Amino acid sequence: MDEKIELRPILDHLTAQPPLDLAYSDETAVRLPAIAGGLSLALARAFKIIDPDLKNPRAKHWERSFQIFDLLL
Repeated sequence: MDEKIELRPILDHLTAQPPLDLAYSDETAVRLPAIAGGLSLALARAFKIIDPDLKNPRAKHWERSFQIFDLLL
């Protein structure tokens, strides 16, 4: 469990999206994996705020986490 993993390929795969109607710069495209990673980390931390012992989030946990995100926006 103490192995070092490469997150960049995982995040690159997770952020792969079909072309959108809106164009974005190459600089923005390069940053998308880091943004997705940051949002994933924030979501994980929100789950721990809601229930520190939570292992398998259910719909109610997702809804509460999104409520936290709504407050930030």
